[in-house]
Amino acid sequence: MTEPMEGKKRLLIVQEAMGGCGRNVVDIVNGIDHSKFDVTVAYGTNRIDDYYRNAIPEMEKHATLIPIPELVRDLSAGNDIKAWLHIRRLIKQIRPDILHCHSSKAGIIGRSAAVGGHVSKVFYTPHAYAFQAWEFSESKKRFFAFLERVFSRFLTTRTFNVSNGERNIALQRHIDRPDKFKVVYNGIPDVALPSREEALRLLGLSDLPDGAVVVGSTVRLAKQKDPMTFVRIARAVVERNPLAHFVCVGDGDLQDEVARFVADNGLSDNVHLLGYRDDAELIVKAFDVYLLTSLYEGLPYSLVESLRAGVPIVATDVTGSNEVVRPEVNGYLFKVGDVKAGAQQVERVIAELSTGDRFSSDAIRATYLERFTSQRMLDSVQESYLG
Repeated sequence: MTEPMEGKKRLLIVQEAMGGCGRNVVDIVNGIDHSKFDVTVAYGTNRIDDYYRNAIPEMEKHATLIPIPELVRDLSAGNDIKAWLHIRRLIKQIRPDILHCHSSKAGIIGRSAAVGGHVSKVFYTPHAYAFQAWEFSESKKRFFAFLERVFSRFLTTRTFNVSNGERNIALQRHIDRPDKFKVVYNGIPDVALPSREEALRLLGLSDLPDGAVVVGSTVRLAKQKDPMTFVRIARAVVERNPLAHFVCVGDGDLQDEVARFVADNGLSDNVHLLGYRDDAELIVKAFDVYLLTSLYEGLPYSLVESLRAGVPIVATDVTGSNEVVRPEVNGYLFKVGDVKAGAQQVERVIAELSTGDRFSSDAIRATYLERFTSQRMLDSVQESYLG
């Protein structure tokens, strides 16, 4: 590992390489001012997704990447100790000026490994706290909140929250005093997108009938995203509007269950399960409506991609999503798991699009440009790194 150029800050990032957490780090590594920072990324490989895997060649132009297979999400004493020792050695070797940990697990291991390592600044981005997760019992949530409280108060310079809602949850749990938290929205670059017709062609859907309306989602088929509510909403809407077509781009451990539901309910002509695509952020342009049915979130990149494409959103009223969606401006919200309300909101957007009452593409894009560009995100992070 080479010595950084004089005047550069040594930055060590510790993270899980998947989902919004992985994407956030990709954007930081590629977009940060490389004249000011020498970057090393230690990343868990257990749940690495295709987006991160495909981003590695570009990231390697700007940073030293170090895979740590033992950095896993689940509690595992053996793996956790090995990951801690690996990161501890890295800290001694690199002598970082700045440590930035992403995700709850990496936050615990990375911050504790820095104890006594003379790291000047330690930052943490949870990307949704573990105690927000639906699958944990209340006793586990209290334990996770206790850990976050100890680590925030004694081992953290500042926590970056991806939404005000996430920050408020931390304050409600008395994790730390308000000035220890800073809201930094996920941001994405403004890139050229295909036309709707080209996006439909790329998806293999250019032969949809005249008047077809496309309701889509680019999402992992995992419990957090509640894809069964997505297809149940599809069934309810298609029963009343056979020109409605629902598109799901993504894969995950629930894909077989989702596919069975589609087949069992005779929805195969109207519900299109297209699997993972590495151009998901571009083909969102094919959608007339974006539908996200998550049980909980930090701040989902997919909704920001929808705004950038000028596509109105229907999403569950959860932390993060409810800061992206501005009712009657760029979409509507509905209660988690409420199929009837979700279907009504989808139909409402379709009706308002058809009459031209709301949701012009330019107006929706304006809500992206106002708060969710990558430069805004990078400026905010770098300001804290250098402050």
